[in-house]
Amino acid sequence: MEKLGINITWLLAQVVNFGLLLFILWKLAYKPVLKVMDDRKQKIQESLDYAENAKKQAAEQQKEFDRKLADARREAQAAATVAAQAGEKERAVILAQAREDARKMIEQAKEQIEYERKQMLAELREEVVQLSLLAAEKVVSQSLDEQVHHRLINDFLTQTDALGKN
Repeated sequence: MEKLGINITWLLAQVVNFGLLLFILWKLAYKPVLKVMDDRKQKIQESLDYAENAKKQAAEQQKEFDRKLADARREAQAAATVAAQAGEKERAVILAQAREDARKMIEQAKEQIEYERKQMLAELREEVVQLSLLAAEKVVSQSLDEQVHHRLINDFLTQTDALGKN
């Protein structure tokens, strides 16, 4: 192998170092990142459940409103035509308000979920950058200047974005 320019000792040392680095990253980075992602997923699911609950409450309010409206119609039939028209106008206003309230609650829940998703991605990206820099400094055993740091970070983020889109 030495005729080919390959030093077996150095090759084995590099393989062992790579395996050790891979193991350390697996234990220190991969599992915590997965835990953070699972926690975020749970929070998002709770937000979705909250939005669904709000939607069900709005439906229940709608049913309650419809029940009350039926009672009001029976009373309005005994009253004059003017009273019936006033009841219909009130029904439309309350129904529109109930639908608007439900729409706002659902929209707020969606915005909260999107905000938390973006926050989670930003936190994850920052953690990956920090862990990558730490690992790179340990492997290289020297401190890189700031320009090389930024170039390495940008290259890494570009690669992770490309992987995330696949």
